[in-house]
Amino acid sequence: MSHAARDTGGIRPPLAIWKEEAQLLQVVLAGAEDGRRPTRSETLSLLCWVNFDSVGEVCGVDVHEVPPEVSATIPHYHGADIIGRTLLDDGWLWIPLSAGSTHRRRSGTADIDLALDEEGLTALTVRFRTDP
Repeated sequence: MSHAARDTGGIRPPLAIWKEEAQLLQVVLAGAEDGRRPTRSETLSLLCWVNFDSVGEVCGVDVHEVPPEVSATIPHYHGADIIGRTLLDDGWLWIPLSAGSTHRRRSGTADIDLALDEEGLTALTVRFRTDP
């Protein structure tokens, strides 16, 4: 199991837990301690990348082809302090989870559960499909 939660300066660092045996990633970007509670959820089946740094920690997650009706509810962050922020471009959601560079990647079709509130994405769970 891999945990990524490093100092990000201005915001609470995201919590990322990778469970290799289950091919499962859980990411918490904001929660009750931030005064945020999810008000809706979306489940999608999309191409996803989970990125790992040189020591095997999760350093980012990419979700491809997020539908416009979902991406419209997730604000695109602009600024230098991007760790734990949601970055969107033409339906491509990228969430940097640490300052580490990608050395290895798990990619494939995954079932993705998004937890949202009025401010945007609060958490996501990625379950890679293991069937052939």
